[in-house]
Amino acid sequence: MDKVILITGASSGIGRKIAGRLAQAGYRVFGTSRHPGQPTLDGFELLPLDVTSESSVRECVGEVIARAGRIDGLVNNAGIELLGALEETTVEEAKAIFETNFFGVMRMTNAVLPLLRQQRQGLIINISSLAGYMAAPFHGIYTASKHALEGYSETLWLEVEPLGIRVALIEPGFFKSEIGQRKTFPAQSIPDYAVEKATVIRAWDRFIEDGDDPAPVAETVLAVIEGRSKGLRHPVGKDTFIARLKWLAPDGLVRRRVRQTFNLKG
Repeated sequence: MDKVILITGASSGIGRKIAGRLAQAGYRVFGTSRHPGQPTLDGFELLPLDVTSESSVRECVGEVIARAGRIDGLVNNAGIELLGALEETTVEEAKAIFETNFFGVMRMTNAVLPLLRQQRQGLIINISSLAGYMAAPFHGIYTASKHALEGYSETLWLEVEPLGIRVALIEPGFFKSEIGQRKTFPAQSIPDYAVEKATVIRAWDRFIEDGDDPAPVAETVLAVIEGRSKGLRHPVGKDTFIARLKWLAPDGLVRRRVRQTFNLKG
């Protein structure tokens, strides 16, 4: 029986690359988009889904069950960015990011877990980020949402492994994707932050634009699904060396290295 994989945020970027690669490998793949323009894409089926809506989550999972009869794996990939100083950001603006990046993952996971528990097998893969273990200036809320996702996933891993359910975190560095085109900004702008914020945003956009094709991320997901890559955390990309720096180097050195990465002085 073909394994059935459900992937959120699959209409573009990393999510589309993952979905297409799994379909190519022979899995039956359902991708999702808030506004799917076509029923199929790159060999996989595309369904409407808004991860911030409980009813939309239920309908999407129900549709997959109706069409395929089962779900063997969930890849939580949908995510959005907010770029701005923490002081500029309102609680409501921060909540909007968490609704997709964190609570959207919780909604999807809670909707799928009963099926996986009944089957006593399955897999949940959460797409985190380099920001899941390293802070970046003017990406505070995005960083916080990915740090929260890391803690949530580690706890989930400990809880469901005895039930035959695997959990994995994929932690990409900078890869070419459309997330930069969908970034949002706080409504408030404080002049004291303006120069450094603009410098960071230019650097971030350049990292994404000049990033490698996300094929290695898709290959890592496939390796996890097939059991060739084990464990909880799976960093992907040449930028992930900075994680080792964080755990091994003094805080002052880490701070200087991060600021240099974004062309900031000091």
